[in-house]
Amino acid sequence: MRRIFFAVAAVGGLFLFGGAVWAQAFPPPQGFVSDFAGVIDPFDRDILESRLQSLADDNGAEVAVVTIITLDGDTIENYAVRLFEAWGIGQAETDNGVLFITAIAERKVRIEVGYGLEPVITDGRAGRILDNEVLPHFRDGDYSAGIIAGAAAIEELIHSGSPPSFIEDNPLRNIFKDKETLGIVLGIASIYMAGWMSRTRSVWLGGVWGAAVGAVLGLGLGNPWALFGLALGLGLLGLLLDIVLSRNYQSRASSGLPTTWYSSGGGFRGGSGGSGFGGFSGGASGGGGASRGW
Repeated sequence: MRRIFFAVAAVGGLFLFGGAVWAQAFPPPQGFVSDFAGVIDPFDRDILESRLQSLADDNGAEVAVVTIITLDGDTIENYAVRLFEAWGIGQAETDNGVLFITAIAERKVRIEVGYGLEPVITDGRAGRILDNEVLPHFRDGDYSAGIIAGAAAIEELIHSGSPPSFIEDNPLRNIFKDKETLGIVLGIASIYMAGWMSRTRSVWLGGVWGAAVGAVLGLGLGNPWALFGLALGLGLLGLLLDIVLSRNYQSRASSGLPTTWYSSGGGFRGGSGGSGFGGFSGGASGGGGASRGW
């Protein structure tokens, strides 16, 4: 009977205190900067701690910078959410916290963002911080410099408080991270489109395609003036090319000459020629952010 009692008590204890045990699986924070992996230069750590304390005092936002040796088989996304919730990073009322965590053994890094800051630190912005500010240093083995640069970029966005414009945070800019790739893809597509347009009687299609290509290039560059100028300029160029190609195709077809793209030289042959850290404040993660490996 006594064994049954202890068994029931043990099961009940798991239900009652299991959540607390799970939440306590993480060590307490060392401050705004918790360098459990020991990879941040002590001087850099003190400066970063002071800056993040000032940010919390002035703005209310809480940024936790954490390094760990290993994820112990977990994903960095899951680990980040659990740590964020366990520590309660950010204000409970506004959820204005950010967790910037690096796992050394797995070579993974993540920026986890609280609900209240998701309009400002979007997934796209978080990814660009990691790509442009953090990973170049990490690949050189300089974790301290990468963490300082990443934290500074996060701090700057929080101070600005401005959500990204459509131009800044558009999907094309995130997909085509280098302008050379974007240009090659659109160039190849334009060659095939030119061959097809030469076989139609309409001349406006070239203008539409040129304007569309210009708009995509402008979005990829992230510049509204580039978007307008490229759309207008390439639209006019596409219109002119469509007129030339269509007339050349019709001329060759009426003369019984080959009209394939190769045999007609792309359509042109036969034409005209060519303060003290006191703990975090109970905020919650919004599930947004970005992860990278190096």
